[in-house]
Amino acid sequence: MINFENKKFYITTAIAYPNSIPHLGHALEIIEADALARFHRLTGKEVFFQTGTDEHGLKNWQASKKEGKDILEFLDSNVSVFKELYKMLDISYDYFIRTSNKDIHYPGAQKLWKSLVKAGDIYLKSYKGLYCAGCEAFKTDKELIDGRCPNHPTREIESVEEENYFFKMSKYKDKIFKLIKSDEYKVMPESRKNEILSFLKEAKDISFSRSKSSLPWGIPVPDDEEHIMYVWCDALSNYITGPGYGTNEKKFNQIWPADIHIIGKDILRFHAAFWPAMLLSARINLPKTLFVHGFILSKGVKMSKSTGNVTGPFEQIEKYGSDPFRYCMLSSMPLDSDGDYSEELIVEKTNNELVANIGNFCYRVLSFLEKYFDSGFDSIEEDGNLSGEIIRITEKIKKDYELVNFNNVVHNILKISSIGNKYFQDNEPWKLIKQDKEKAHRILGSCVNIVKILGIIASPILPEFFEKVKHQLDIPSLDWNDINFNLNKHKINKAEILFEKIDLEEEKAFPLNLKVAEILETKDHPGADKLYILQILLGDEKRQLVAGLKEYYSKEDLLNKKIIVVTNLKPAKLRGIESQGMLLAAEDKEDVGLLTVKDSKPGDSITAEGYINNTAQISFDDFLKVKLIVKDGKACFDDIVLKVNNEEIKAEKVKQGQIR
Repeated sequence: MINFENKKFYITTAIAYPNSIPHLGHALEIIEADALARFHRLTGKEVFFQTGTDEHGLKNWQASKKEGKDILEFLDSNVSVFKELYKMLDISYDYFIRTSNKDIHYPGAQKLWKSLVKAGDIYLKSYKGLYCAGCEAFKTDKELIDGRCPNHPTREIESVEEENYFFKMSKYKDKIFKLIKSDEYKVMPESRKNEILSFLKEAKDISFSRSKSSLPWGIPVPDDEEHIMYVWCDALSNYITGPGYGTNEKKFNQIWPADIHIIGKDILRFHAAFWPAMLLSARINLPKTLFVHGFILSKGVKMSKSTGNVTGPFEQIEKYGSDPFRYCMLSSMPLDSDGDYSEELIVEKTNNELVANIGNFCYRVLSFLEKYFDSGFDSIEEDGNLSGEIIRITEKIKKDYELVNFNNVVHNILKISSIGNKYFQDNEPWKLIKQDKEKAHRILGSCVNIVKILGIIASPILPEFFEKVKHQLDIPSLDWNDINFNLNKHKINKAEILFEKIDLEEEKAFPLNLKVAEILETKDHPGADKLYILQILLGDEKRQLVAGLKEYYSKEDLLNKKIIVVTNLKPAKLRGIESQGMLLAAEDKEDVGLLTVKDSKPGDSITAEGYINNTAQISFDDFLKVKLIVKDGKACFDDIVLKVNNEEIKAEKVKQGQIR
């Protein structure tokens, strides 16, 4: 049992919504939290690191019904994917909370609700408002851009009217304003602090429940079975129910308050306004710090399935490794703005920073010691300038870890490695060994101490590297107190290369950007006997297509069919109606059949192995130059079977033929 009274540090992430697979934003947040948790463990704190999944709400319910699964079966499957990602990333969480857990989460959430009722802060009223299903939140006109939510611009805003319970957010806005202004509840970075202070000036009461008829899946409101708790009292309360609120008060009192919540900027007001208001109402201590990170972009552009620039974390980790992926994500994330991720960037950072700088220094030192001094040394070369400069930089690194400024941390880790490389190069031990072998030996001892320090300061970001360094140094345990030049009279294990250079084969360009789409609606074209007008779903985006399928498919046949669409084709009007792309079908001398999939989801990308999809817009003439065929019922390009998530693209009705 951890003794939390001994320098406790409680860290949380926002809980992920498991209605689909994890994306890079999930990976960023969990890596940030893990690096911070590892750092505080290094400094001797007893860390409790909690993450988890937000499992109630309409989106999960609808997604489970669409897949024909029981809600818990659906959630178990999706939650396992998140846990697998965290395993691949070597995430060291202490507890994974699921809000569907009736033994741990339900009692605490309902206890919190009752506390708010006792405080007189819950009331019932009829309400009509604008609702974004993507955010699962009501919006004001001011928050919408051209009538749409800025975070979910492809979703229609719904007008919802029903009787709900409300929470008196407005009662606490002035007090929260003062707490955040004074940094008693610290919101970082400064830009997010200013943003929430502006919001609090006009904060209004918030809808706190939904009727069971409109939201059938969730925690029942205490003493009113006709209502389900809305997301605020349900999802946000995970931060206290996980440590034991409502089930284990002794444990809760040891762990709470949270030392830091780590969240994305899109959920700032929920954590910086709604959550502290609820805690104040329930007379529970507020968390100490809220750290708000930006978004991960792709070459400066927000990732979305419709633009085809989505990069999945699983494939990147499998391709480049966990440590390089963690390193690239954290080193590319400025403290006060959005970050960027691309394959070009991870290759550049791996080769130029991990391999050529950090890895090169460590291997040169340890392999030289192994070759010329039988892997051992007795003392170090006393150099106050060298040791003093490195220790001063590690103090900056410690401060930046505490401020969650990983960009600066990485910058200074590289600076220490560069100092070590320069020290090794300037002293030329390969020459010095012939003139003054004892001095060369002492210089190697100093360099081994720098390797040790690098392992420690980089370990929160590069845990695999840290384990390899400890093994090669033959030191089973290291912590922040070991950042010094006190290692001597020591023998190391065999030196091995710590990072491998990435040599990528040049990938060829596939001229199309093909995606899975689901047909939502089919209508007759008013001006053409052979054409349909289709409304399709491409992930979060809806589009309209015009297709000549009337001779081959009825409207009923097409409904809900998963087809393949060219998404980067220039829009064109067919008999006066715009088509925003083109579906693909195969034809032989007798029939026409659509290219289809069964298991993949709308918005998923189709790929040809060894090729990179083209996201730039092309003309119809460009499309005609692409040779796509059907062989044995499978869609092919250059004899390569087209796939999506390892599912082969197949043609209906046609075994051998052309694709048009």
